[in-house]
Amino acid sequence: MDTLLHRFNGIIKGVIEGFDRIVFKGMLKPISYQEGMQSFIRRQGVLNKNYKDWITSQSEAIIKAAEEYTMKQCGNKIKYISSCNIRKESMAHQQQKESGIKNGLIGVWSCVESCKTFKAVYDKTAGFPQIRSENSRCKHLYFYYDHEELGFMSVRLQTWAPFEVQIALNGREWLRRQLEKENISCILQGNKFLHIEDYMIAQKILNDQLNTRWENLLTSFLQNVFPSMSKILGDEISYTWTLWQSEWAKDYIFKDPETLNKHMNHLLHYAFITGTSDRVLRYMGHPVREDGQPHHRANPELMSRVNKWYDGARISSTDE
Repeated sequence: MDTLLHRFNGIIKGVIEGFDRIVFKGMLKPISYQEGMQSFIRRQGVLNKNYKDWITSQSEAIIKAAEEYTMKQCGNKIKYISSCNIRKESMAHQQQKESGIKNGLIGVWSCVESCKTFKAVYDKTAGFPQIRSENSRCKHLYFYYDHEELGFMSVRLQTWAPFEVQIALNGREWLRRQLEKENISCILQGNKFLHIEDYMIAQKILNDQLNTRWENLLTSFLQNVFPSMSKILGDEISYTWTLWQSEWAKDYIFKDPETLNKHMNHLLHYAFITGTSDRVLRYMGHPVREDGQPHHRANPELMSRVNKWYDGARISSTDE
């Protein structure tokens, strides 16, 4: 039984449950390790000593294609971001607002960020350079869309081998787009639905997201963000996709703010006292004893906090 819904059924006008944030990572497994990369460039006829020149030229081709793509779609060049700590999503939202883009590519941003890549290093034993894995920094491209099917989303492409891809979606944005297609009115504030004309149809749409053919969906973005992929890698190497992050959320939409405000302090108090350490530890993947106390192998430091925002409050527990 849904205890909260049972308790407040008379003042809750709708409930939806489904995906919130979803992030996939794409990896080219055959060239994701140094032996594989060594074999690949050997087949391409690239000498180890020329690896740096080769990968630099491939990176330049990827960036040039992205520049042409964003100029054609948006009329804007790639925008460079000086720090990886700057919120690119906020910049994309601002550009969308200023440009009035309702559908399609919003823009492309670039930033030099940490990555796992390869380098040709001289090997005294072999007497010539060898390909080695290394932690380095290279340019990454961020493509932001307001997709006609998926809503606001992004694709991140590493421009040096092994050319990792990250695609971030949002189930609520996805729902928004589908409701628009069904001509079902809704009120959305940020990532929160304040009203949906038909909650049953909205829930069906969220349920249908689970039946998505993910590989086909994710691969479809590559032709635009990585058009030189087949030229660089050939037709035999393809991406393997992994669900890196996912959030599943259940939203209770009350009739109006005044009705909810009468119960808000009690709900926050209940959430705070029931967010016990054993629940948080299990959520964070730490071992817990049968009595709920931390296992000796866990050694965590837990901190709970209540944050007040302009439009509400949030309780969170963190594994420090």
